[in-house]
Amino acid sequence: MKLRAVFLAFAILFSSFQSIAAAPPKAGAICSKLGSFAINNGKKFTCIKSGKKLIWNKGVVVKSAAPSPSPTITISSPSPTPTPTTSPSPTPSVTPTRQNPKGPTSFDDLVERYDGISYAAWSKSQTAITNASDVAPPYKALIGQNTKLLFQKPSVAFDVVARLYSGFKSSEDFTVLFFGYEDRLWAQEQMKQLQPDHDSRWITYTACATRATCWGAGVFTDQKARVLVVISAEVSDKNHTSGTLEAHEYTHAIQQNQMRRPSPWPPIGDWPPTWFIEGQALFAQNASIYFDSFEMYTLNRRETADELFRDPTINSEWIQEYFVINPPATWFSKYKSWRQYDLGGMLVEILTAIRGPTSTMEVWKLMGNGSTFPDAFAKVYGVSFEKALPIISKAIALQLGRS
Repeated sequence: MKLRAVFLAFAILFSSFQSIAAAPPKAGAICSKLGSFAINNGKKFTCIKSGKKLIWNKGVVVKSAAPSPSPTITISSPSPTPTPTTSPSPTPSVTPTRQNPKGPTSFDDLVERYDGISYAAWSKSQTAITNASDVAPPYKALIGQNTKLLFQKPSVAFDVVARLYSGFKSSEDFTVLFFGYEDRLWAQEQMKQLQPDHDSRWITYTACATRATCWGAGVFTDQKARVLVVISAEVSDKNHTSGTLEAHEYTHAIQQNQMRRPSPWPPIGDWPPTWFIEGQALFAQNASIYFDSFEMYTLNRRETADELFRDPTINSEWIQEYFVINPPATWFSKYKSWRQYDLGGMLVEILTAIRGPTSTMEVWKLMGNGSTFPDAFAKVYGVSFEKALPIISKAIALQLGRS
């Protein structure tokens, strides 16, 4: 798959907070991206330009896949007493051979040491993983009759994320639903039963609208803190075969468990900003799966942020304007949704470089106990977000080769 296709996959498949609450498209309603499409109630709607507005067209009928005859539910569970031996070896297999630049110690020297941010964040993540013995809770796996897992050991990815954020737990009531295109209607019924408060049509109009775009994943929790991770297993790209998808979604499961309630949309006020939510999950997927190789971490970090490096308009001023804590509705249509991931990931990488990976999850814990994002940030990092933001923006711009 070409790199741009990977980006488009990420932009849709990891919208576990944005997608679950997005309204189904309807003719004449406002849409955000010209040429994008969505499927609802058997119709494919395309975003078109009408005058100065972008709206959904009237839609065309599409043929839905019939459910597989008598689908069989395959249920599997890890050992009731999982041990760290199921996780990746804690001994780094690849060690950087060059002299790595010094990482920042605080916001005071962040700009001066911007070229050491990436290595410092990876190094502190590697140390956290190798020193911890946490494991994810046992989970129940629901696998469609026609579905084959693209990543054979999801618990490996879950466990390494649990060690990255040692001391922060996900819900003990943990189910993972795997499905391919042929099993999507079966998967929709499973989600309807397991998470009735969420719209299970998310599976067929976002996560798996067509066979070619059946690459979605998401995390759903209810008022009893039960968590359902939904993962498509149709498109065999690197994100589905390396464990990064599972690591990304399990990070969301840990995040949501700190709040102890389902995520609203948009998550404003008493929830972290979307760029912190998705940025942390994107950083975690690379830092956890590639914890034993800085070269592989660097490669995947660059791939998932390639648009930032190629877009010369994204400078420090642009970045500073982007990071809004409680954005208005217009903010979501002004910026590409992928910026929540790649730009958010670079911000979380900076915070990790300064204070380690668990500091970013501590923000969630404080907010779960009633703090606002600015208050939680100031308590964890010893400086207000307002004061840190220009410094963060400058450091990111320098990493992108800009001022």
